[in-house]
Amino acid sequence: MDAQAQDRAHRIGQTRDVHIYRLITEHSIEENILKKAQKKKNLDIMVMDQGKFNASMPPRQEEDSNKSEDVKDIYTKKGLQAILGFTNDDEPDSNLAEEEKPQDISKDEMEEAMAALEDEDDAKALRAARKEAEEDQKEFDENTAIPKERSDDDEEDSDKAKSSKGKRKLKETKGRSGTESKPEGDEQNSDEKDLEKEFAAWQSTEGFDAKAIDHFMSPMERYGLKFREKIDPFYSIFYINEQRRKMEAMEGAEEIDMEEVERQKAMEEQQAIDNQDLLATGIRPEDLVRQRNLYRREKIRLRSEKLRRKITGELWSQKVDGLTKKPFWYNEETGEATWDTPLVVAELRAEDLAAREGWGHLPIKLLTHIMGFLFPFPERQRCSAVCRQWRIAVSDIRFVVHVYPAEMGALANRDPSKRHYNHHATIEDALANALPGDTIELGDGHYWVNDPGIIVDKPLRFVGDENNPANVVIEMSGSVQWTAKGGWIEGITFRRPKMSSGKTLPSFPMLEIGGAGRMDMIHSVFDNDGSTGPVVNISGSGKKGKWQGIVFRNGGSAGIHIDGGENLEAEFIECTIKGNRSDGLCATNKARFRCTNCTVENNEGYGIRLATAGCQAELLESRFKDNAAGIIKKETHCVVTSRSNTAFLTGKPKKQIPGFKLMLLKSGLVPSLSL
Repeated sequence: MDAQAQDRAHRIGQTRDVHIYRLITEHSIEENILKKAQKKKNLDIMVMDQGKFNASMPPRQEEDSNKSEDVKDIYTKKGLQAILGFTNDDEPDSNLAEEEKPQDISKDEMEEAMAALEDEDDAKALRAARKEAEEDQKEFDENTAIPKERSDDDEEDSDKAKSSKGKRKLKETKGRSGTESKPEGDEQNSDEKDLEKEFAAWQSTEGFDAKAIDHFMSPMERYGLKFREKIDPFYSIFYINEQRRKMEAMEGAEEIDMEEVERQKAMEEQQAIDNQDLLATGIRPEDLVRQRNLYRREKIRLRSEKLRRKITGELWSQKVDGLTKKPFWYNEETGEATWDTPLVVAELRAEDLAAREGWGHLPIKLLTHIMGFLFPFPERQRCSAVCRQWRIAVSDIRFVVHVYPAEMGALANRDPSKRHYNHHATIEDALANALPGDTIELGDGHYWVNDPGIIVDKPLRFVGDENNPANVVIEMSGSVQWTAKGGWIEGITFRRPKMSSGKTLPSFPMLEIGGAGRMDMIHSVFDNDGSTGPVVNISGSGKKGKWQGIVFRNGGSAGIHIDGGENLEAEFIECTIKGNRSDGLCATNKARFRCTNCTVENNEGYGIRLATAGCQAELLESRFKDNAAGIIKKETHCVVTSRSNTAFLTGKPKKQIPGFKLMLLKSGLVPSLSL
């Protein structure tokens, strides 16, 4: 197989030497197989070399009939050459070989002659190799005789027998010299007969003792015997027929009278009871009411005792680790060990501390349970001002309302009783169950809100991803209508569904704050692409809140429309107003607003427009760029306060704007003129 692999490697184009490596386990069947293969390979080499069968030899000539008569043994060198068709001329000393033809000698004589020519070390190595080869051959030979334990007298007799047998064998060998050997089949039959006689003699001496047989067996023979007996036994046809006959006999037997069997069983039990020999019998529970009640009472007592020890923490005890010399906690009932303080022990310690120190050290678990009966706003928020421990309890996670995103529809569609605590399927359900001051947390994903949208009439907090608002997206078909007097939005993107494109565009804004409504926002996005209305519409009176880091884009008209009322104020910090089809920010009816560090760009109208008299605007450190109609337009009696603003223009301005630094994009840089 190795030679085939080497030849195949060369046939497919390999020009270098190909080496074969084998991983063989020592003292295993694989090692014996390798030795056998090596012996066959050596035999093949001897035949090829001694027969001089190589590519340099001339073609085979015609067979010589007279030569075959001279060859008496085909298993000699001459016989092999006769089979291959070589003539006497092929060998220079052929005539000498015929004249001095060696006589056949035995294997033992050959080995003795070779040992005489070798030195002592090589002779020892030869004997060791021969002994190892014989042991390997015996291991695979099923006809090998099993040795038996013999006494000293037996050993002497066996030595004498061996010596006489050796002499007899030598005489037979000499007598057979020059004559033809017996056929191979006759020799094999004689060997088998000798082995059978030897086995019969051993069997008559040892008998059929299984332990003795097992003692004289090799490990491989023991394994084969156990395999045949237990794993893959052999069932003869006689055994199978006997089993079939027994089964037929059992099927044809008479039916057992069960009533008679039960009657006999009852009689035997009664007799055992009379003799006081019966230890247990079937007892009817209705006859042992008192014992049953005692059992139940004891079972309840043990269960309550176990629960008491668990609640009081008596199951836990502190021990010292023998290796690290550090203390650890060990549960005597379950065998659990931990370095951290067990929860029940920590709770008991917190209760003891609260009993000593007072209300300011109540456990968090107890405080959250008490505050669960309060309204989040304003009662629970007032509790947060008591102390640090109470403030931690107010912000506990169990007071947060969660909403499953559309990507978690499998959890959202489950039965409400099987959902997690305080989790809802839609934003509408969360709004219906939320209390004033609650926090509604939206996980990463998409949320769908149909017309009329999200209506908030109580103070609530909407929290998404404060680091990246694009992870939390609310697809709005309506508007966010905010009339509550407080609230908070953080880390959420509001936009129109993409599937609404091609339909009749709605005219309502994305966010609408009216009346006395107020809210604060941070790091959010309002995208009204797909509607003809503004992004944000602010109306009513009072302060509308502080908005920081908000993006208002793609409005159907203005980006932010402020319809002023009594004392209406709005403040924008670091906000971006861009991509609107009209003005970026439009104020009317005496509205007041402040823009600090804001960016107003790419609007089709003015960046800032004060449309009616009495409006007031304060612009601080803001930037204006690529607004089609201009930077600012104001009507009479409007006040604009500006400082440190920058405007990027494509052409030379008609006049200077106080508080602005004008930058000309195409024709160069224009110096700022601050007035």
